[in-house]
Amino acid sequence: MSTSYSSWAMNRRKLANSAPARKSQVPHFTFHKGMEKIHEEEAIGPDQLVGDVLYYGDSHSAVVQVHCKEDVEKLIEDHKADHKLIVLDVGLKHCGPCVKVYPTVIKLSRSMEDTVVFARMNGDENDSCMEFLRDMNVIEVPTFLFIRDGEIRGRYVGSGKGELIGEILRYQGVRVTY
Repeated sequence: MSTSYSSWAMNRRKLANSAPARKSQVPHFTFHKGMEKIHEEEAIGPDQLVGDVLYYGDSHSAVVQVHCKEDVEKLIEDHKADHKLIVLDVGLKHCGPCVKVYPTVIKLSRSMEDTVVFARMNGDENDSCMEFLRDMNVIEVPTFLFIRDGEIRGRYVGSGKGELIGEILRYQGVRVTY
């Protein structure tokens, strides 16, 4: 069966006119987890695509995923003896700043793995996580808790990459001036 060019062109125009509305900026990425939309990004440049967006949900990272209060307690107990600093990234699944800072957390976890343990908790994952947020008085996200020798030594609230790195270095004993 053959189709003439004119009927092909007419069918193509019909399809184009019936297509869903296109996004105004390209490329456009929509991230889903378990059939639920969790984040969108538009007009991403190549540096951000390679450096940030493709890291989202990286299950092979050195960042420990904690899913409940007991996971946090076990992580703290596991690192009391080695005196490593634990940086616990507490956020929410749909929080834009939480998503945007996570690639930095992954990169830092790889470069500081000898001295720092990075962990992540999504506070809206379950009731135990929400209880942990309340117990730790986490009001804004992302919040980074700095834990050493079983004690919370401090926290940083925000998604500034430079500020986060500065705080980690400060809790590592490096003198940092802003």
